[in-house]
Amino acid sequence: MIPPTQGLGALALAAVAALGVGAFAYRAWRLYRYLRLGWDEDRRANVGRRLKDELVIYLLQRKLLKRPYYLRGLAHAFIFWGFIVITLGTADLLASGIFGLRMPGAESGAFVWAVDVFAVLVLVSIALALGRRLFFKPPRMHIALDGYVILTLIAVLMVSLLLFEHAGVAAGYLAIRQSVPPFAQLLPLPFPAGSAGGIFAAAWWVHVVTVLGFLAYLPQSKHLHIVTTLPNVFFRSERPRGALRFVDKIEEQERFGAATLRDLSWKQHLDGYTCTECGRCSDNCPALATGKPLDPQKIVLDLRDLLLKEGDLLLKDPTATGTAPAHQLQTKPDELWACTTCAACVEQCPVTIEHIDKIVDMRRYLTMQEAAAPPEAQRAMTNIERAGNPWGEAAGTRGDWAEGLGVPTFAEKPDAEYLYFVGCAASFDRRNQRVAKALARILQGAGTSFAILAAAETCNGDPARRMGNEYLWQIQAQRNIETFGRYNVRKIIASCPHCFNTIANEYPQLGGAYQVVHALQLVQDLISEKRIALGPGVAESVAYHDPCYLGRHNGIYEDPRAVLDAIDGVTRMEIEPHHRERGFCCGAGGGRMWMEEKVGQRVNHRRVEQILAAGDAKGGRPAKVASGCPFCLIMLDEGVGAKGIQEELKPVDVLELVAARITDPKEGLTA
Repeated sequence: MIPPTQGLGALALAAVAALGVGAFAYRAWRLYRYLRLGWDEDRRANVGRRLKDELVIYLLQRKLLKRPYYLRGLAHAFIFWGFIVITLGTADLLASGIFGLRMPGAESGAFVWAVDVFAVLVLVSIALALGRRLFFKPPRMHIALDGYVILTLIAVLMVSLLLFEHAGVAAGYLAIRQSVPPFAQLLPLPFPAGSAGGIFAAAWWVHVVTVLGFLAYLPQSKHLHIVTTLPNVFFRSERPRGALRFVDKIEEQERFGAATLRDLSWKQHLDGYTCTECGRCSDNCPALATGKPLDPQKIVLDLRDLLLKEGDLLLKDPTATGTAPAHQLQTKPDELWACTTCAACVEQCPVTIEHIDKIVDMRRYLTMQEAAAPPEAQRAMTNIERAGNPWGEAAGTRGDWAEGLGVPTFAEKPDAEYLYFVGCAASFDRRNQRVAKALARILQGAGTSFAILAAAETCNGDPARRMGNEYLWQIQAQRNIETFGRYNVRKIIASCPHCFNTIANEYPQLGGAYQVVHALQLVQDLISEKRIALGPGVAESVAYHDPCYLGRHNGIYEDPRAVLDAIDGVTRMEIEPHHRERGFCCGAGGGRMWMEEKVGQRVNHRRVEQILAAGDAKGGRPAKVASGCPFCLIMLDEGVGAKGIQEELKPVDVLELVAARITDPKEGLTA
């Protein structure tokens, strides 16, 4: 290629490049200094996994290409991939124009074809994106002038690239050293005689100047995510999704949670820079869908906008705290307390933004610093402190559900292989006590060695932690860990996903590491190993509801379904499209089990409507809806009752269906 930068042209190109790169560097450095206003968080461990994330999430766009966003995600992916390829081509243009150097492989047939193909795909994708914005605007997508500016700049880049390539071939400036000719030879444009050279030079300069202008504009655009997604993916949390950030040496802390921008970490600020404003988190938020004030995208963007607004002030004055307290961080307490921590937002975000950590950090401030938790939440936490359970029931009655069932305690059977950690719901809620009895029936039928703690067990602390009371969670967790140590517990069964998640993913933060299984995982193993035999049963259609803390938080989707499929007479129904990763929350997570829903529709009522609608779409409503979570069971029971359809749709736990079909049951046990 002969670049149109001979003599003074090369100097002009160098000057323009310096301006573009310099403007980008100046603005990027300013944003970096804002970001560093947050507290330091070390996210450098496990480099191998982080590099894998860059390949799978960043380069291959795995999270972007998800149903029901596949087609629009594919269009965005083509723009992204094309931008990478064409950026390499542009770097070659600058290098050849300024220094007379070519990038290795830039003249290869494969690279030239890749540039051509992606240029066309990007133009098609831009047309689709414009059409979507103009005629089919997504309900949660924030569309501003900035988006049109970026799409226009990218379109100019693609058109100018194809134009200068065609003109360059026509003028003889571009040497074709490949067996397969590029688009410019296959589909030559009819340039007027003698004009190809001038068009080539003009298009070349338009392309290069547009690239550099785009670079200078990027740091003040929402499309900054083009740059920040790479580090945001690399530095995403390696904690299990179900584990919240641990507050070390909590007794020595003088402040709790996030009240100001300085109370958020640098990674939480990087999340703000990286938000693409696609609205996927908001589309899938059960609180927003049912009329609550919570909008996960808005929280992320409000924090980002506040950082951009107050960043200079905070940099000038190290003692300045900026806007405070937490409910003035462009959010309101009602927004924060509406969150069920279901992780639908985290699951759907294509750039790995961590919404829940921000919300819980602000809850921690409201709860521990301001004592401003909702009255119902405060009552539940007081009950946990006083009685070891959020219902406030007498701790000594925790094991009463097992009377007469032959279920031993660890004090009676210290060599038991498994601890069945019953949890508060199955210990005290009458409906869920039937689930505990069902699991006991199954384990005894399989000859599994297990025992319970009875009165020695206390709340795992999950509700307190999600409501922002980190201190109470640590107390509860430490009590259980000490009890587990006293009885030399190594293996734990939990029928509650919240107990399962907390003990498996969060107790290790306090040194409590155990082999923890959810009851349905163990039951699936028992069925596969033929340690339990299931007899015939009545034919019935059963919809499966994915608990958030079993599914999205811990990736357990197949075991419960495999158990249902193994039950004679049961025809499993999926609650489409709200199932598996897109399952809709029951409304009880995040401590919401003990808080009233005073705004909008109740989340559990919406879930019942979805179950009925899914059945109608399949030509027949299910007779039962099964889950593997005591909170879900309570919420589904209430929802079915509120709609007066108790005779049409019966909520059950999968364990109850299994226990009802066990053959040769142990004497004295009933389903």
